[in-house]
Amino acid sequence: MASPSLPLQQPSYSDPHVLLRLLLAILLVPLLIIGAGTAFGAGLVPTVQPLAHITNRVNTEVFDFPPIGDILEGYRAPERSVILDANGDELAVLRAVNRVNVTIEEIPLHVQNAVLATEDQEFRNHQGVNWRAIGRAALGNIRAGDIESGASTITQQLIKNITGQAETTIERKMAEAVYAIELEQNATKDEILEIYMNEAYLGNQVYGFGAAAEFYFGKDISQLTIDEAAMLAGMLRAPNANDPLNDPRAALERRNIVIQQMVSAEFITEDEALAVVVGAPAEATDDQIRDILGLNIQPIAEAEQPFFVNYIRTLLREIPELGVDAEARERLVLEGGLTINTTVDPALQEIAQNAITEVLSNPDGPQSALTSIDPQTGQILAIGFGPKEFGSGPGQTEVLPAVPGVGSSFGRQPGSSFKAFEIVAALEAGVTPAYTIDTPSPYNPTGQCANSGWNPGNYSDGSGGTMNMARATAISSNVYFAHLVDRFTGPQGLADTATRMGIRNTELDPSICATVLGASEVYPLDMASGFGTMANDGIRCEPFAIQSIEDADGNEIYRGGDRCEQVISPEHAAAATSLLRGPIENGTASRNGQIGRPAAGKTGTTQDWRDAWFVGYVPQMSTAVWVGNETPSTMRDSRCGNVTGGCLPTIIWRNFMVNAIEYRNLEVADFPPPPRLPSDRVPSVVGMMEEQAIATLADAEFSAESVVVADYRPEGTVVAQSPSGGSEAPRGTLVVLNISDGTGAPPEVPEVVGLGIEEATQVALNAGLDPILVEQGVSDPDLIGVVIDARIDGETGQLTLVVGREQTEEEAASEEPSEEPDGSEPPEPLVSPGATDLPDPQPTDDGGDGGEEPDPVDGGELPQPPPPDGGPGEEAPDGGEPDPAEPPEPVVDPDG
Repeated sequence: MASPSLPLQQPSYSDPHVLLRLLLAILLVPLLIIGAGTAFGAGLVPTVQPLAHITNRVNTEVFDFPPIGDILEGYRAPERSVILDANGDELAVLRAVNRVNVTIEEIPLHVQNAVLATEDQEFRNHQGVNWRAIGRAALGNIRAGDIESGASTITQQLIKNITGQAETTIERKMAEAVYAIELEQNATKDEILEIYMNEAYLGNQVYGFGAAAEFYFGKDISQLTIDEAAMLAGMLRAPNANDPLNDPRAALERRNIVIQQMVSAEFITEDEALAVVVGAPAEATDDQIRDILGLNIQPIAEAEQPFFVNYIRTLLREIPELGVDAEARERLVLEGGLTINTTVDPALQEIAQNAITEVLSNPDGPQSALTSIDPQTGQILAIGFGPKEFGSGPGQTEVLPAVPGVGSSFGRQPGSSFKAFEIVAALEAGVTPAYTIDTPSPYNPTGQCANSGWNPGNYSDGSGGTMNMARATAISSNVYFAHLVDRFTGPQGLADTATRMGIRNTELDPSICATVLGASEVYPLDMASGFGTMANDGIRCEPFAIQSIEDADGNEIYRGGDRCEQVISPEHAAAATSLLRGPIENGTASRNGQIGRPAAGKTGTTQDWRDAWFVGYVPQMSTAVWVGNETPSTMRDSRCGNVTGGCLPTIIWRNFMVNAIEYRNLEVADFPPPPRLPSDRVPSVVGMMEEQAIATLADAEFSAESVVVADYRPEGTVVAQSPSGGSEAPRGTLVVLNISDGTGAPPEVPEVVGLGIEEATQVALNAGLDPILVEQGVSDPDLIGVVIDARIDGETGQLTLVVGREQTEEEAASEEPSEEPDGSEPPEPLVSPGATDLPDPQPTDDGGDGGEEPDPVDGGELPQPPPPDGGPGEEAPDGGEPDPAEPPEPVVDPDG
């Protein structure tokens, strides 16, 4: 480890630390002088080194290093961090060194004593320097003619380990001795021994006794036996030479020496030693000796979820609580002993992997990525991929666009699944689900997308017919949604809505209209999040994979989740969800997307079938599935021909959702009902010219469709409408207009005079006339309830039947005797034909239906789309997919 940065200070002779150093120099200099002089006398020093030079050198070096201060305050040896899954089990270990710090209380006494017996038996008694050992070392150095041993105490060794200064020089030994004495004045023996045992290197990239117990014996340090402790302690001086993996015989011999040293130091008895000291026959193999040592090697396992672990590491570099920049955060992760608690559930991971590999078994074929979140919290539940494994090795792939930052530097085009965001954008712009238009293909923009060169068409480039938003969503009409973005929201409105809802890792171009058909590259994580916003009543919860992070002392320093915000209204979320149930119930996903409970979602397929998607949700879970080749290219499969979103992605989604719902034990939950559609009275346009009628309806937010009929009235005249004028209908409802071609013969008045009301009405209806009834007082009782006159309006073609009723007293008093009524008196209208209790005279609606509210969209509720061609369960092509989206094209062009 690098030496800590200690500020140099000028010595003060009143400083007790300086006085300590002077005293130490007085004691050490004679030993050094003796060593040098004896070496000279023995002929080991080739040139005379003056005594004054040695003395001057020591005096100079005494003051050439700063006071150590409390170097252990806040010090902690770098140690590995661990990533845990949602159940608290280990997913991976992140480390610069393989070390796990343990406290002195966690280290059994016999393990401590094994270290003291072989390294510093006087540790509990000296004050940092062992003077007796220094004397022995000095004599040894005299004999050797050089400094070969330093009689270092554990405290001195710790100084060397912490400062990283290991050279054997007078200067270093002097500083080490001074620091050791100062350190023991600032720290307890237990603190020093704890750090020393955590700092120690014990071979095979293992640091500290805690990690060594795990690596060599597969157990916690608290479970180490005397002989196991002795083997580890025996590695301290020469970890490579006494490595039980490379030289188990040397490790065994060294272990036995340490056990005897423990007896000499009276840490254990002779009997205890005899019970564990075991020799090895000369002919014993290395494996046999390793068995004698009791080795149970447990190297750190490879990450069980490498993709998810890499994603976690990417997220850790972005958490401000871990450091000032990415480099500092990475260093803390590798050396800080963090515990990183994640959201991933291994069981759900397995369900996700199986859902993919059960559908895609060929590693050389299309790949898939699946991301699932809890929309109510944002918790990432699973990230699946396959059939290839994640990695850079043979048969592996790193092209997995599940989440940003790992596996792929870009997302993939989502096709028509992106239309879900246009639904919300259109609702926010005031468009209702009842909005109905004709959808001829290709579409020629005249609004905010005009002059863009963008002319999208439907799947077969034929007319999709007249449809409302529900039908357009169910069959994925390109033209309908192109019309919405062109006339109502513009690409800017769509981009704003999608970003709010969850598309946060793609910068959507606000000028590209083709975004509505999935021209921008996105990640499954963002798509699952955006659809989850609708599942969660318009509240977007930021996706998170890290639940919390604890430092080495168990203090929580970061907590994920709990970042939720209302980004669209609950009403718009409910309306959009109601519409998105269409693809699963009777649209592009109906064949493969049924899961036995309410669900909503949208298919997506890109140009030339290069990418296929399905994104769907229940209230408690939102899941996005992408399928595509590593290099974007056309996909074909025996199960579906050209691969669309309604085929392979929907199958994978269904497999995952069914099993994940069962595993999570989710109750069946329905979505909130959609809000009642805003409605208004339909304007009466009968008698208007076609252009005026359409404009009048548009002003009232109704759409119109014209049907030319043979009629005698001037060409272009509206002769009938449905729903009728004055009736209540949701805004956006399609009003069908019958337009006269001017060629029909004027209708003739049917022979109904003298008939009763019911019979006369039926005769009129059989003649294609919808009569209105008016009453007129008669003096003859036999004419009451009988048609006494019938006439047709020359301009409107409306048949009026005049029905006799009893005269009032006023009418009788003012009437001169006369014969039959001549119809000159103004008739009084009835409410409707066939009424039994006639109310006061009152004109009826000109539609002739008695003012009854039509039910074109289920009484004002959201319209339900009819089944696609082929009947329920028959998978239509993915609507208007594949989408002839304008650039940008996929990043990788398979054709070069």
